[in-house]
Amino acid sequence: MEPLLSVKSLSKAYKVKKGFLRKEALWALREVSLEVFPLEILGVVGESGSGKSTLGKVILRLEAPSEGEVYFKGRNVFKLGREYTRHVSVVFQDPRASLNPRMTVREILEEPLLVHGIKDRKGKIEEVMELVSLPVEFLERKPDELSGGQRQRVAIGRAIILNPELIVADEPTASLDVAIQEQVLNLLLKLKGSGYSFIFITHDIRVIEKIGDRIAVIYGGTLMELGSKEEILREPMNPYTKFLLKSVPVKHPKHRKKEELQEFEYNIPSRGCPFYPRCPDKLEECSTTLRRKNLNGRFIACNLY
Repeated sequence: MEPLLSVKSLSKAYKVKKGFLRKEALWALREVSLEVFPLEILGVVGESGSGKSTLGKVILRLEAPSEGEVYFKGRNVFKLGREYTRHVSVVFQDPRASLNPRMTVREILEEPLLVHGIKDRKGKIEEVMELVSLPVEFLERKPDELSGGQRQRVAIGRAIILNPELIVADEPTASLDVAIQEQVLNLLLKLKGSGYSFIFITHDIRVIEKIGDRIAVIYGGTLMELGSKEEILREPMNPYTKFLLKSVPVKHPKHRKKEELQEFEYNIPSRGCPFYPRCPDKLEECSTTLRRKNLNGRFIACNLY
């Protein structure tokens, strides 16, 4: 099967001040390569600051890469015009911030249709409201008149109003309580069944366990491991993936395990493995080199293999 989206050796650096009249490159992404296939949910997992949201921004063309390329159906996305936004859409973390409080739900949903010159907007808007399980009476309300879960449904409705093929969902359930999270996840699974593909960005690996097909684990801007959900959750290979799984809150305090990682050092190496300062299994070579391998279709970046 041909990939819907291909990310190839993607790197992103920001210039930060480092003393008087001197700037230094801060790498948010380093040589990340992955693919998204039709009708799949690819979970991108990592701690805050790992680079996962930067990856989403580059895919959405909100940021330009420092190195590497992104292809949609074989075409470089940075050479495509406005039509790219019809094929790839986004759901942000906080609908209160991403939805214009001065606009009604109808105006919010209609805006992308107006921009792209779509006719029969009334019918399309009502169709989307039904798809995201919101009553048409809500069309005349403003975001502040809705609950958090209802606002996120509006944001999802706006994301699918143009029938895109791929949706980048950046922490779409992080600001919701557990019960509403479940509803939103079920909605995304319903949309997947209707033909949509997703890149689901999250810090919570438990969410991907519920809805993901494959998992990409990112740390320090580096893709550490990529494989099927079953492979990653049952037999994690990278020490960082193991750390993430051990960090998942347990249901009862008696099941908590003592932290096995060594004391964290803040001088993360500019080369080599970014997890080197924290890794309990590190080798001396890990500070300067990082081997990347494909083992039976599963990607792993670790010098232990």
